[in-house]
Amino acid sequence: MQFKPVDKTLYKQRYKAVGIILVAVLVVLALSISTLLVTLLGEVNSGDNFWLNFSGVALAAIIVVGLLRHYKGHPYLTELSYVWDLKQELNRINRKLRPIRSAAELGDATALLILQYYYQGSEQLWTLDDNTLVLPELKQWQVDLQNWLTQFAVEVNAADYRRELLQGY
Repeated sequence: MQFKPVDKTLYKQRYKAVGIILVAVLVVLALSISTLLVTLLGEVNSGDNFWLNFSGVALAAIIVVGLLRHYKGHPYLTELSYVWDLKQELNRINRKLRPIRSAAELGDATALLILQYYYQGSEQLWTLDDNTLVLPELKQWQVDLQNWLTQFAVEVNAADYRRELLQGY
C-alpha cells in the first residue's frame, strides 16, 4: 500500500458526515427490525424480547457494515477508505512490532524498511487524527531508525514496502 496525500479538512468533514449518517441508519434500522421481529415473533405480554431486540440490532449492524463495504470505492469515501486501509496495514505491522524492532537494531534491511513505512504511515495518520501527544515519541523513533540506517549503511524507501515482508517476523 502506497502513501497518498490526504486533505485533512476534507477528510475530517467527510469522516464526521459519514459517522453521523452511519449512526442514524444504524438506529433507524435497529429500531425498525427489532420492532418488526417483536411484532411478528415476540410475546407482547411477557415483555421478554431481549433476544429479538438483540437480533434486530445485530442485523442492522450487519446491514450497515455491508453498506460500508459496498460503497467503500465511492469517490466521496476515497479519503476515508485510504485511511481505513492505512490503519489496517499499520495494525498488521504493530502486531509484529517487537520482533521487527529487534531485527532492525541488528541491521536487518527488511525490518528497517518496515519501520520506515510504519513510522511514515503513523505520522500521516496521527497528524490527520490530531493525535499530537505521541508525535514527539514518534520523532524519537524516527531518529533511532535514521541512526540504524546510517550505522548499517542501509537505504530504504517506504514505497518499497509490501505486506508480504511481514511474513518473516
